[in-house]
Amino acid sequence: MTVPRKSDLFQDDLYPDTPGPEPALEADEWLSGKDAEPILISLRDGYVPVKNRELKVVKKNILDNKPPPGPRRSHSTCEPDRPALEEVLEEIRALKETVQAQEKRISDLENKLCQFTNGTD
Repeated sequence: MTVPRKSDLFQDDLYPDTPGPEPALEADEWLSGKDAEPILISLRDGYVPVKNRELKVVKKNILDNKPPPGPRRSHSTCEPDRPALEEVLEEIRALKETVQAQEKRISDLENKLCQFTNGTD
């Protein structure tokens, strides 16, 4: 059983060093494959925020590494797969016919329902 401590003194075992706000690596270093342990800070004096540090941004021109463009094909030279296109169009026609047949059937059933309900009012 652990008894709570009544001392107001800082106790290292209760508050071990903890990762601080300062990064161990810059983004470029991490992206290049480096790895590092976090920079630990002591909480003995409480948390003391660090001054804002200057953010270093290095913009590289990504277009410098872009491969040269290959020959472009226009839409007119690109022939669609005719059998697949015909198959899709046929399926669309069949679906339209099915929808029309079902609409007619629903309309007929609604009319029959109206006839039955009008006769019993």
